Amino acid sequence: LSDDELTAAARTATIFARVSPEQKARIITLLRKSGGAVGFMGDGVNDALALHKADIGISVDSATDVAKDAADVVLMDKDLGVLAEGVREGRRIFANTIKYVLMGTSSNFGNMFSAATASVVLSFLPMLPGQILL
Repeated sequence: LSDDELTAAARTATIFARVSPEQKARIITLLRKSGGAVGFMGDGVNDALALHKADIGISVDSATDVAKDAADVVLMDKDLGVLAEGVREGRRIFANTIKYVLMGTSSNFGNMFSAATASVVLSFLPMLPGQILL
């Protein structure tokens, strides 16, 4: 198959059988080039190349050492639900961090505005930079 045909097939198919390690890596590379985020789960030596090429390589604790070394994430249980739960938790933490930054910026805006105005209006600095940081 040409690269375009394989990309189209990879976007519509959900299962690939009897695929060599080089073919796995080629499929992952083509999916990444087409703009997709690619995760690959493998547990054998033949999966190491594909694990390395993917955006995120996932392996399990019972996998070979080569596969675990090539993976970005090693799951202690053979359950992808743990990974989905981790993604949800990460998104929740990111959203809370953004809320904190916005709240901190808006609550300190008055202080920043007052210090900037005083620095422009007065002929001396009302506070030194070190005092502002404290």
